Amino acid sequence: MERRVLGKGLDALIPKTTSHIMSREFTYLPLGKVKPSLSQPRQKIAGVELEELSQSIKEKGFIQPIVVRKVGADSYEVVAGERRYQAANSLGLKEIPAIIREISDKEAFVLAIVENLQRKDLNPLEEASAFRKLVEEFDFSLEDVAKFVSKDKTTVVNTLRLLKLPPKIKKAVEEGLLSRTQARAILGMEDSKKQELLFEQILREGLSVREIEKKARVSSRRRQARDPFVLEVEERLQKALGTKIKIFNRRNNRGKIVIEYYTLKDLERIIKKIR
Repeated sequence: MERRVLGKGLDALIPKTTSHIMSREFTYLPLGKVKPSLSQPRQKIAGVELEELSQSIKEKGFIQPIVVRKVGADSYEVVAGERRYQAANSLGLKEIPAIIREISDKEAFVLAIVENLQRKDLNPLEEASAFRKLVEEFDFSLEDVAKFVSKDKTTVVNTLRLLKLPPKIKKAVEEGLLSRTQARAILGMEDSKKQELLFEQILREGLSVREIEKKARVSSRRRQARDPFVLEVEERLQKALGTKIKIFNRRNNRGKIVIEYYTLKDLERIIKKIR
């Protein structure tokens, strides 16, 4: 797996301020020749946010050029600076300051994630989708992702788990109606229908994270009252496989083990460990 870009981050490709940029390092490109990136991890830019940035550019100009890569004979794709590009379009500008770099598909996506995470521009679902893409398309392990975004593996796994929420709850997270911690607390309930009912109660009553967690615990009380031996085995399996495990007992000493995985690469990792 190529790791060259992981050691670089943005600093090697994107200057901090224009005071460090010599005239030979950037150029003005016709805006019509620049297009947004199809792999941009950030899917939505709030209207108010875009309006504020547009006004700032109108009054003060560009503090920092965008970064692009050449695609085709005479066009360019945004690698970093999607908001500035959109703002320039909304202002009807004819050209935009840009740094042109030779960047692969993988580097372009990774750098876009870095820029958005550093500026806290990704909502939790966009972040989860970006992590999944790093794993499934660019062959990152969960440990690689954790190291890359400077978070522990548990945080990465919990972020990926948000993708398992019912569609209307995910939409609420994307729109900011539900916080990351509230969404994670909802995941304390296993059943999707119960999750939706709890979500509706949150909207009606404005439940805190602590209250959500309490309701999730009450809902799973039967599970907490299970055989201590089974719970211990469950915990040992979780540590061994590095993922969430659930053991369900049935009558006559029969039951089933459910092993959760969050991406296809994660499934491959678990299978290798079992083998």
